[in-house]
Order: sequence, then C-alpha cells, then structure tokens
Amino acid sequence: METLIYKKDARKVSPTIQMKHVQKIYNSSNQHVVFQNLNLEIKSGEFVAAIGPIGCGKTTLINLIAGFERPNSGNIFLNGLDITKLNDTQLADLRATKIGVVHQVQKLFPELTVLQNVEMPLLLRGIKNEERKTKAMDILNRLGISGQKDKKVSTLSVGERQMVCIARALVFNPPLILMDEPTEMLDPVIRELVLSFIRGDNLIRGKTILIATHDRKIMEMADRIIRVKKSIP
Repeated sequence: METLIYKKDARKVSPTIQMKHVQKIYNSSNQHVVFQNLNLEIKSGEFVAAIGPIGCGKTTLINLIAGFERPNSGNIFLNGLDITKLNDTQLADLRATKIGVVHQVQKLFPELTVLQNVEMPLLLRGIKNEERKTKAMDILNRLGISGQKDKKVSTLSVGERQMVCIARALVFNPPLILMDEPTEMLDPVIRELVLSFIRGDNLIRGKTILIATHDRKIMEMADRIIRVKKSIP
C-alpha cells in the first residue's frame, strides 16, 4: 500500500487539491497497485514537493491531479470540483484554464518555433494574436529565453526545451502548477535558471504548486514534503 508522509504542517486554509480514497491500478490482470486508499490535501497557495524512488508513483500522482489519468476508484477534487465526474473535453478545458503542467517527458511541437509553442495554450483559448504574443514574450523574457523566440524547438538543447515547457505551462497564469522532475537531466546552468525562477519569480508566488522531484534544492524551497513510498507486491 502506498502512503504519503507529511514532513511539515499544512497551512490552515482551504484546499486546492483533495484526493479521497483514491485507488490506481495498472495492468488489471497483474494487479499492479500504485495507490490504494490514497488521501491527500494540498492547501491553496501551498508549495509541496513529492519525493520518492523511481517507480513509486510520483508521475501517476501528477497525472491523476491533472486529469490525464483516472483513478480506478475514489474522488479527486480541485477547488471543490470533483474532476473524476468530468468527461475528457471538460478535463481538457480545465487544464487549459486552471492547471499549468510541466511533464517529465517534454511534449512540445518540434517543428514550431519557441514563440509558437508558448502561444499554443492561448491560441486554444481563443485569445487574439496581439495579446497572445505579448503574454508569450513576457514569460519568455522572465525566463531569459526571449532571444530564442524564432528558433524551432527541434534545434534546442534538452535544457532549453525544458525552459520552453515551463514558459508554456505558465503563460496563461494558472492558479495550480504541476511539475514532474523539472530539473532532471539538466546541465548545471539551466538547472540554476529553473531553480531561480521557481524560487523567486512573482509569477508563481501565491499559486498552489506540486513538484515531483529528487532535487534537494526544490525540497528546501517547499512548504511541505510528501514522501511517496513504492508498493511491495
């Protein structure tokens, strides 16, 4: 059975994320149980780091909260809305307006430019061209990569693409940010840029943040650490 161990006390404010009695099983024939009766609350404005060994379920946790995966049973609430009751279109709309996600596997459009990739969430929301470009350039400037706006993503390094992923996740100013190993496999310079942004940018202050990570510096920045334990067959 998976358990989550709290390292620091949660803030006494209303929760943004509530997971109640969540069960997640892969390969139903082999019964690979990732979570069994998982209960978790993350408060509004709280910065939480999820830690644990490879394969323990950190990515699954992110995907469940973002609605990319569905639990086998139990309920997941975002600001009181039970997302397990939503259909795929409703979940996509929720992500497009309320959740910024930085995946462990970078999901960019390689043949589009940096600017076009960052604009994409705004385009899907029907925001007009001039406003899209203004918002996209603002976040690229904050991350220090505006000089690469016209480069195709396929020409960028892994670290540069990660910065683009972060920019795209934040461009529409979501209240909830989910990141899956955002500093994994980055060179030291890019890692420090990402850490500096997470540590100090006004754009993410006051937001609810959950980061799955092995990075000790992210753990030190977090308000609270949850430990995801790998289940034993």
